[in-house]
Amino acid sequence: MGITTGRHRRTAALAVTAALTAGGLALGVTSGAADSSAAGRNVPGTVVVQENEHGRVLTADTAVRDKRALLDAAEEQRRERRDAAEEPAPDPGGDGDGGHGDQSGFPVRDQWLVSGRSERITVAGGEGAVAASGDSFVKVPFMEYYAIFTDTSSSVAWLGKRPFNADSVQHTDTWNIGSVGAPFWVVGAPEGAEVRSTGSTAEARWTTTVQDNWYSEHAYDQVAFYPPSQEDYSNVYRINHSVTGTFQFGSSFYTVTARDRAYS
Repeated sequence: MGITTGRHRRTAALAVTAALTAGGLALGVTSGAADSSAAGRNVPGTVVVQENEHGRVLTADTAVRDKRALLDAAEEQRRERRDAAEEPAPDPGGDGDGGHGDQSGFPVRDQWLVSGRSERITVAGGEGAVAASGDSFVKVPFMEYYAIFTDTSSSVAWLGKRPFNADSVQHTDTWNIGSVGAPFWVVGAPEGAEVRSTGSTAEARWTTTVQDNWYSEHAYDQVAFYPPSQEDYSNVYRINHSVTGTFQFGSSFYTVTARDRAYS
């Protein structure tokens, strides 16, 4: 579905593109920063590895021995956030003259993408499960000309007892859309994320690694996919968020991926 009427309503969203490009992409992740808007409250037993005002990376404290309890607490925190009545992030419109949800009388296509998956593996010295889970709130207007992923939270974990930790835990969040028309701009992706955009798809892939641990957690406030100008014919579909954990034990690697996609 193309935008052929009411094109002035796209102006505010496109203005936000420029603002986020100027501000959000230039911000680095610094260790131990405070007052993150993406942080919320930490799950007991986790420690911040990296953090800025847009996102954070956490891992398990070395004192944690009950892996399942920590994982359950992280999932409960996500459920509480999803059940909250308010939207998890600001609208890009601002004053109601354009932007998200401004097509009066028409429903927006916002929804939570919620995923979870676990697999049993056997490693040298024992066996157990590797797990990945996450959620992200995607905002899509009725005319479907952009998508904004907000309030993303995800985790990956090795739940075996022997060995207690993996040699390394690689954690990837991927935000992806299919698109029709002009290639979309990817705005506000985490620093260091791999970003690509063509005439048929756009994607941001954020990967971090922790050593000698069993758990990794990501939180990130907003990744947006916008058309390059209000004159372009453009639409989004096949909207996905996925979480991947790759666990290293010696020379062996084990991967698990959880994913969910929006209405189309």
